[in-house]
Amino acid sequence: MLNFHLLSDPRLLFVVVISGVVSMLGSLNIASRPAAVITGKVAQATTISSIFFMVSRLANMFYLPLMAGFVGEAVRTGDTTQLLQQIQLVVFGSALGSLASWVLLPNFISLFCYLVEQLNAKGIKSFLLPSVWLTAVKKYSQRYPLKARLGDLAGIPVGFLAFNVFATAVWTIGSLSAVYCSGANPEYSSTALLLSGLVNAFAAIAFSVWVDPQAAIITTGVIKKERPPEQVYAAALHLGLGNFIGGLLGLLVLHAGIFIIMKATVAIGAGGAHMAGGIWMIVALNAGLTVLASTTYASRVSAVVTRNVAVALAVYNLFFLITRLSQQFYSPLLGSTADHLVKANQVEQLEALFRWVLAGASVGSFVGLLLLPTFVEVINKAIHQIDQHQSVPKVLALCLLPKNWPAILSCLRPPGLLGVRLADVRKIPWFFLVGNVIVLSIHSMGTMAAICAGAQLHDNPGAARSATLLSSVVNGVATIMLSLVVDPTLAGITDQCAEDTRDASHIRAAAVFLLGGMLLGTLISQLIFTPAVWFIKFCAVDLITVLRAVR
Repeated sequence: MLNFHLLSDPRLLFVVVISGVVSMLGSLNIASRPAAVITGKVAQATTISSIFFMVSRLANMFYLPLMAGFVGEAVRTGDTTQLLQQIQLVVFGSALGSLASWVLLPNFISLFCYLVEQLNAKGIKSFLLPSVWLTAVKKYSQRYPLKARLGDLAGIPVGFLAFNVFATAVWTIGSLSAVYCSGANPEYSSTALLLSGLVNAFAAIAFSVWVDPQAAIITTGVIKKERPPEQVYAAALHLGLGNFIGGLLGLLVLHAGIFIIMKATVAIGAGGAHMAGGIWMIVALNAGLTVLASTTYASRVSAVVTRNVAVALAVYNLFFLITRLSQQFYSPLLGSTADHLVKANQVEQLEALFRWVLAGASVGSFVGLLLLPTFVEVINKAIHQIDQHQSVPKVLALCLLPKNWPAILSCLRPPGLLGVRLADVRKIPWFFLVGNVIVLSIHSMGTMAAICAGAQLHDNPGAARSATLLSSVVNGVATIMLSLVVDPTLAGITDQCAEDTRDASHIRAAAVFLLGGMLLGTLISQLIFTPAVWFIKFCAVDLITVLRAVR
């Protein structure tokens, strides 16, 4: 039973409301599929979805760090019962947010269509004009006819919808389970907080392997007139309802998430000494993750080559999934290292160790640049296979068969820059390239700066916990620039090249110079690491002060 009496605490009420807003905005990617069909601008519709996701991440910056105050109270009293009840109310608030996004789905489709058309006609800079958003509000008040009813599942796999419910339930409770475990096991607080991805990994698999690709297949089929338009509306309607059901289901799987993270916290936390001494494993892992991240740009080139933008983006999501899954081990290892050095009174060593990890990202960026032609060919073939078999899991299964390995190896290409020359930089907007460098310099060191700040504040446990959770503040700045500067411009170039209104050489130039920007960004991250640590410490201490004042 939910203890609604706890909502008399204004701090908790605020967190519950914010969790609902985060969930509502995060669910709006569903509206991007119908908008893509209506406007014919797949990449730009996806970009608008990313902007709303960015706003939800900004809201998330406030609500998760605020939970640290409740964790601190649980640690001081030695009783986590009330903490669990508080988390349950936050999960319930998230479910209500998903319900709101489902009810308002026709309104958001109208809004998405207007914003996509605005982005295509006048670019992302027009979004800074108040008149654009005044018109957007008017468009939002109009409910787009869905042309679909509940239960109308013709041509839509039921399993695809079931996976969405499961993934949403797991995603809802991942971070909150980690917050609870940090209070139940304060000795390994940093490790626990960074283990949220261990639970979220199950959701990521479901989203990236079943949900997103199937939604992309339906969208592409409608755009190619191989499926009736009603299918994309029906899929959106049922996915939206599934998000609400999944949010409620999160209340039931919360204990399972806590159990998994608690076991992992003890196991990984106890290995902190080994991690501190074996930092080269983490360096190599970060290098590998950065190589995989470079597929972001290769997928855009493949989208133009294959003329299948929706499936190309789904393939990118699959590579992104592999990266995220690997990060679920990488980030907790960083936290475990910090926890060990705090206990050993060797916190001063942490920054030097993390700088080596950042160096690994630079190596990975360089390797990713060299492998760009190979990644483009791999994604080209993956798109062809998914289009042929209409299933990502089936394609993955085929990749595991030894008889298909020669075909995979045939994708290897000599290192190169896709025929791009330095002079081709004039084909790409300069603010776009600069923004990419800034984004990646911040994102490369965000999590490590937060962990380092938390370790340096170990004498103030509440502030230390807030500092670790405030990694979203640093990464949030990067997310804003990514969603408002980099992604919209890249999406516009992708759509224009796919429609032959822009020369295909422009998307190749964008991919090469963006990858070069990734390398430069990782190098700059070394320079801004120490200021970022100071900034997070400042924010964490002030946040604790505000929480105590409100109380």
